[in-house]
Amino acid sequence: MARLILYFLACYGLFNGSLSYVVNNGTDCYLYPESTTHNGQPVDDSQSIQSAFELCGTNGTVRFAKETFYVDRVMNTTNLLNCNVVLKGDVYFSTNVPYWLSHSINVGLQNQSTSWLFGGTNVTIDGEGGSLNGNGQTWYTQNANNSNEPGRPITITFFNSTNLWVENLSIIQPQFWASFITYSKNVTMRNVFVNATSNDEWGTVNTDGTDTWNSHDIILEDWIVQNGDDCIAAKGNTTNLYVRNVTCIGGSGMTIGSVGQYPLTPDYDEDIIFEDVRIVGSMDGAYVKTWQGFEETTTGNGDSGGGGSGYVRNVTFRNFELTNVGLPIQISQCIYSESASDTCDTSKMQVSNITWQNFTGTSRFNIAASLHCATSHPCSDIYFKDVNITSVNATLGLPLWDTDLQEEVYQCGNILNQNSTSGIGCNHWAPNNYGQGVTENVK
Repeated sequence: MARLILYFLACYGLFNGSLSYVVNNGTDCYLYPESTTHNGQPVDDSQSIQSAFELCGTNGTVRFAKETFYVDRVMNTTNLLNCNVVLKGDVYFSTNVPYWLSHSINVGLQNQSTSWLFGGTNVTIDGEGGSLNGNGQTWYTQNANNSNEPGRPITITFFNSTNLWVENLSIIQPQFWASFITYSKNVTMRNVFVNATSNDEWGTVNTDGTDTWNSHDIILEDWIVQNGDDCIAAKGNTTNLYVRNVTCIGGSGMTIGSVGQYPLTPDYDEDIIFEDVRIVGSMDGAYVKTWQGFEETTTGNGDSGGGGSGYVRNVTFRNFELTNVGLPIQISQCIYSESASDTCDTSKMQVSNITWQNFTGTSRFNIAASLHCATSHPCSDIYFKDVNITSVNATLGLPLWDTDLQEEVYQCGNILNQNSTSGIGCNHWAPNNYGQGVTENVK
C-alpha cells in the first residue's frame, strides 16, 4: 500500500513538488517523458527518473520508454541493489551552463564533477537502442579549447559499484568525459559507442570515452570512440583492467594516466591489457603519462599537481593497427609541465614491465616512439615486440619535409634494458619534455 501511495503522489505532483510520469507495476517501473503530458514541449524529467529508481532500484527494473527525456538537474541514483535498467529512450541533458557549473556533483578526482552519479551492487544497464546525450556542442564552444573546467560535468559516473554490467550504450556529445568508473569492482562495459564532434572552430577537449580510477577487475570491450581526448584512460589505482576490440577515431588513443598527481595519495596501476585496438587519425596511440616529482600550482591540465609516488607496471599494449597517428608510442614523466624541462626528470613514479607488441600502421610524422623515463626513476623491462610503424609519406614514396631524418625515429632515454633485451631499436635521444602533441617531423 505504501508503494502505491508513493506512486500516486508522484504521478499527481504531490511528492517532492514535481509532476512525475512513472508507471509502477510491481517490481517494474516504466518511465515516460513529461513532454507527453505537455503537448510535446520539453519538460524536466529528472524527478521522474529519481522517483523510478526510488521505487524500483532494489530488486526491480527501471524501463525508459522509447521516447525523448530531458534532464535539467543533477541526478544521484546510487546504492541500487539487484536492479536492471532498460534504456530504450534518449536522455538529453540541458544546456544551462551556469546551473551545471554550480550544481554538478564532485567526483573526488582533480576538479571533476558529474551530471549523473550512478551505482550499486548487481546492476545491469542495457541500452537497447537508447542513448545519453550531453548536448556537448554548447560546452565545446563555451570552453573554447581550454583545459579542465570546474563544474563541467561528466555525462555519467559509475560510483561505488560491484558487479555492474553495461551494454549497448551510446553516449552522444558528452559535456566532458563521456563516463567515469570510480571506486568500483567487477565492472563490464560492452558494445559502447561514444561520439563527441564539434561543428564550429572549437575542438572537443576533455571528452574521454571513459576513465577508471580506484577500481579493479574491469572489462571494456567492443567500443567505438570518436572524440577529442583519451579514448580510454587508466588513472590512478586501476588494477586488472582488460580492454579489447576498440576503435578510437581522433582523440589521443589509449593511455595509462595521468598518475602521480597527488603527494598524499600514491598511485598504483598494474595488470592492464589493451588489445585488438584500431587507432585512426589520433594525436597519440598507446602511452604512459605521469606527473613531475613536485607540486606545481599551475599546469597544462588546468589544476595543480605533481609530487605523487607509486608505480605503473605489468602493462601490455597488443595488436594495434595505426592509421595516421601523430605519436604512436610514448612514455612521458612530466605530462603537464613540459614547458619547463628542469622538472621533467623528477617524477616519483616508477614505470616498469611495459610491452608494446604487434603494432602496425602509419605515423603522421617521422616518429614512431618517444620514451623518456625520469633520471630519478629509470624504467626497467620495457619491451617492443614486432613493432612496425612507417610514416605516411614513406608509404607513399614521398620524402619527409623539413628534416634530414628520413627513417622512422625511435627516441629513448633512461631505459635500463635499452641496449640488451628491449627490442626497441633506439636511434635518437628522447628529450625529457617531449610533448604528446606532435606537430612536425623530428629534425
